[in-house]
Amino acid sequence: MATNSDKVMNESTSVAQTMRKRDFPLSRMTLEDLLKETQQYLTPHDMERIKSAYDLANQAHKGAVRRSGEPYIQHPLEVALLLAGMRIDADGIMAALLHDVVEDTDYSLEDLSEQFGPGVANIVDGVTKFDALAGKQAPNEKDKAAETPAEAEPAPPPSLVDKRRLRSETVRKMLLAMAEDPRVVVLKLADRLHNMRTLSAMSPTQQQNTARETSEIYSPLARRLGMAIVQAELEDLAFSYLEPEKYLRLAREVEEEVRKRQPYIERVCQSLNEEMKRAGIRAEVCAWQKHLASINRKLMSSGEIGQIHDLISFRILVDTDNECYLALGHIHALWRPKDGRIKDFIANPKLNGYQSLHTTVFGLDNRLAEIQIRTHDMQRTADYGLASYWYLKERVGKEASPNSWRLSYREMVAWIEQLREWQRELPQSADEFVEAVKGDIFQEQIFVFTPKGEVKDLPRGSTPLDMAYRIHTDIGDHCAGARIITNMDDSGHLVTRLVPLDYELKGGEIVDIVTNRTVHPTRDWLSFARTAAARNKIRRYLKTYEREINLQLGRERLDLALKASGTAGINERIDELLQQIRAENSSASATLKKYATLDDIYVALGREDLYVENVLEYLLPLLRAQSEQAQEGEECSDGLNGHYHLGEGEVSGRSLVKLARCCCPIPGDSIVGVLHPSKGMYVHRSDCRVLRRYRDQTPGALVELNWLQIEPEYYMAPVNIVAHDRSGLLRDVAAVVADAGINMTAVTSTTNASLQKAVITATLEIPAVEGVLDQIERILRRLRQVKNVVSVERALSSK
Repeated sequence: MATNSDKVMNESTSVAQTMRKRDFPLSRMTLEDLLKETQQYLTPHDMERIKSAYDLANQAHKGAVRRSGEPYIQHPLEVALLLAGMRIDADGIMAALLHDVVEDTDYSLEDLSEQFGPGVANIVDGVTKFDALAGKQAPNEKDKAAETPAEAEPAPPPSLVDKRRLRSETVRKMLLAMAEDPRVVVLKLADRLHNMRTLSAMSPTQQQNTARETSEIYSPLARRLGMAIVQAELEDLAFSYLEPEKYLRLAREVEEEVRKRQPYIERVCQSLNEEMKRAGIRAEVCAWQKHLASINRKLMSSGEIGQIHDLISFRILVDTDNECYLALGHIHALWRPKDGRIKDFIANPKLNGYQSLHTTVFGLDNRLAEIQIRTHDMQRTADYGLASYWYLKERVGKEASPNSWRLSYREMVAWIEQLREWQRELPQSADEFVEAVKGDIFQEQIFVFTPKGEVKDLPRGSTPLDMAYRIHTDIGDHCAGARIITNMDDSGHLVTRLVPLDYELKGGEIVDIVTNRTVHPTRDWLSFARTAAARNKIRRYLKTYEREINLQLGRERLDLALKASGTAGINERIDELLQQIRAENSSASATLKKYATLDDIYVALGREDLYVENVLEYLLPLLRAQSEQAQEGEECSDGLNGHYHLGEGEVSGRSLVKLARCCCPIPGDSIVGVLHPSKGMYVHRSDCRVLRRYRDQTPGALVELNWLQIEPEYYMAPVNIVAHDRSGLLRDVAAVVADAGINMTAVTSTTNASLQKAVITATLEIPAVEGVLDQIERILRRLRQVKNVVSVERALSSK
């Protein structure tokens, strides 16, 4: 029975550090060291191939020296040893030795494929940097400078933007290559790990950039692949460069806290060893310490190191699954378990293959202790994750269980499909691709279930909208919320509760997506869609179907701005002036020439890609220059919305009739006409304030009318909408109106910040078909269903 009770093992113990058991030093490894390690699991034929790969790499890098001062061959040799410790196969080891040859020397992928086979060449290609801007540069380039023709000027160095794009392209290239061969990502992580160990040789700027990229991409990638040892060391190394003072202070505090707990740790290990011995279980007991980056995250919520009860945990390694459960039973007989803190990841492994039993008990002195129980194979899977696939696969049929490597491989295939989907949806921008990966795949995941029992993994913080789009685009486009199935009542019926689109899903919930064919994506959805895939599909929908809405909004915004400046609003003359500006050769034309048509300009105004103030800056001088004739000061002349004619009645000659904009009468209203000898007839509601002056000053101008005498094309109906203010409210209102097939000729919005209320006044253009009042009532009902709307009423402001 083995024990490590006399020391605390750190979670960030590196792969190379674990090799100390084999008496390997941590630097200046040799080919003999590599062969000594690989001969433990590879065939003599494989060893010969590895020697050949080393010989080529050594010759290719001959004379090249790294900034750390060591020969260049040392880096690929160290990386190969890391992979050998993980028990990667011969092709993977050879690719590690050759992974910098194509990038830094004159050898090509075709050369490697010809000598070592396409498998090795493909792995090397996957980890080779994407280099679209600069050609290959050999490490001995200075020696060749004299051979370069004088007239051949060197290419300018890439800009910071170019470098960032190249890094993003490299990450995308590597992840997509992993879809064809998982050894690509294992090799890349080992390569990054050794680079981080030698990062002190780089400049401070390079240290910061590399550490940040490691923290944001490579350590989360290692975590997702279950490679805990690599993840922990990458995180700690990045932490030490990004926040060096905090890192050193925390290291001292943790060392002091562990020293204080050491007597307790030894007593617990001794008790566990004695209990396993009484049970007849051959077990290895050790104490295990969280790595510093993990402790740092924990401190953000717990406050002090002394309050972190699982700063030191205990691990029991046994030989079989049955012994895991037997050991758990004896531990619970020894110490009382804490309710709700027993987790069985053996019967229910994580999707990355992780298996273990976890329990938290009230141990010695009634202090909480976290204990993990697993087999040695489970420990290898926990340490190396995906990289344990090759090792465990070789042992299937012997003593190893195939569950872990099958699960890890299945998980890898599932999220590779997600990577491929993003590649199809985001073909133009590597930055978008990398941001999607960082936000969706590398962040902490939760697992939820469909009513049929299917498992869906989503980033923590995801909503029903994210799950709906994960299932199918059409379900996402019409998602109206979700039902969370909680349990079953006494009669056997499922108990559910409805949750809105922005509800944050919890791990383990059973989620039934609710759809409604009348629901569709709005801009507001982007504020609570968590996954990049959902946001991208929402944007795609909006781009396809929102054009008409934005076209209408853009015209309304410009119309209101023109009226506020004292002009008559949008008309044919305004359209002509905009076209005229586009045809000129000026800064104004350059701004508007980006848009192919006049409608494109209005759409840009609606989407706020183009600001109304910029357009007015060009339009108003032209309008003033034309010296537009002052219009006659007539109360309702600003509201002409179409030409109408009286039917057979009191006014002869079928005079021109206009519905007054000041009160916007509609069928059902009591109306009165005001006759202007030169302009025709204006129709007002009989309670309109404007009529009072006519009654007092020119009563003869008033004409009794009824709706049977009027044949309009459309009516104007102002409505007042009161709502709790939120982002996207005006756009959602415009979308409902547009979906109803109704034009909105004007819209204004005011907000009360203290009350968080918004009042929107919109003028609707209702077609003069049968059932005008029904049309208005239908649109009012739809507007009342918009999220956060409190009331919707027809505006009767002229009373």
